[in-house]
Amino acid sequence: MSAGKIRPLIIYQMDPLGNKIGGIQTFIKNFIKYAPDDFEIEFVGVSADTRRAKVGAWQTIEMYERQVNFLPVLFKSDENIRSRIPLSMQFTAQLMRYRHSIDLHDRIVNFHRIEPGIPFALAPCRKVLVVHGNMTDLYNPGTEVKWRRFPWAYFGMEKLLMPGMSKVFVVREDGAAFYKKRYPSLAERFSFLPTWVDDAMFYPLAAPEKATAKVAFLQQQGLPGDTKLALFVGRLAGQKDPLLLLDAFCELRKQEPQTHLLIVGQGNLRQEMEERLRRYGMSKHAAFLGPLTQPEVAGLMRICDVFVMTSAFEGMPISVLEALACGLPVVSTDVGEVRRVIRDELSGLVCHDRMPDTIGGNVARVLREERFSARNCTASIQEYTAGKVLNRMYAAFISLGARP
Repeated sequence: MSAGKIRPLIIYQMDPLGNKIGGIQTFIKNFIKYAPDDFEIEFVGVSADTRRAKVGAWQTIEMYERQVNFLPVLFKSDENIRSRIPLSMQFTAQLMRYRHSIDLHDRIVNFHRIEPGIPFALAPCRKVLVVHGNMTDLYNPGTEVKWRRFPWAYFGMEKLLMPGMSKVFVVREDGAAFYKKRYPSLAERFSFLPTWVDDAMFYPLAAPEKATAKVAFLQQQGLPGDTKLALFVGRLAGQKDPLLLLDAFCELRKQEPQTHLLIVGQGNLRQEMEERLRRYGMSKHAAFLGPLTQPEVAGLMRICDVFVMTSAFEGMPISVLEALACGLPVVSTDVGEVRRVIRDELSGLVCHDRMPDTIGGNVARVLREERFSARNCTASIQEYTAGKVLNRMYAAFISLGARP
């Protein structure tokens, strides 16, 4: 390593200055934002705007008042739309093409999917992999990952590449246990790393400020002053099960007819969702807001009344932590690590089944009962702020950088 410097090289299929939404994107951006001053970060990814970032050329970009060297190897005009050929495969193919433009000397290469490790399988560099879930979810019928058709091929590829990883962080505790059992000779390399919230961006408003901001938003949207706001943030795709969200919303409105649903995100289920809302006669009671920036999402979370997540599976969803950090109680399906941060009967409710009436009924309870306070919500995530969690990951990079 360069004297006194740690040089992470992040390789992931996103434009670091783009508007792709999702937990992995937030994870990476926060890693960059809070990295120690002696971390010289480089990024190999995707360009969503070739006027700003030319494919195939290294350039310097500014992120969070720090300089990051950036090499886009692929152009993707809209990162939120899935293509017929998985983006991970397109990205990996382009990595093969530009492999010799990527200097690995003194770098600690950081992957957030296993596939991009293929071009670097034989490279004698230190590698850190972050697994954002439990890969047994490939067998979940709600997944839209193409590997679901060939899970044996995925795990075969993983078996070849995993021994080359110096450290593997897994954002689900059962996922870390799964890998330790699957690769006993590598067990010490696997660690559970919870996700975190950027509490400098996601924080609650005082009650009078929230009331004023909410009234302004309702007026802007042409909604009555007594409207309750339910918020969903995520891809409109199978894993997030937004159709179940609408079924639950239909049940909710039977109990709380003044509730309005705000939907942040986009994806291939948008049209089907609009059709289902029409069928339920609820089109005017829900609004599709499209993908929003983190500050815009934080602003919404600070004025809404409940956050709803209906995912079929998750790791440790950042959106749940962000909602709680904004003082917003959460109703969620029982997935991933949500029970680690949602304190039942205090900061939200975890549903015991995936039935629309159960989810809708729990949302109604949260809207009616005062126990689900902003104070209880923020208390739920005190151990999962960026500063507390990321230091563990930075320490691993520093340790790898110190090795001869």
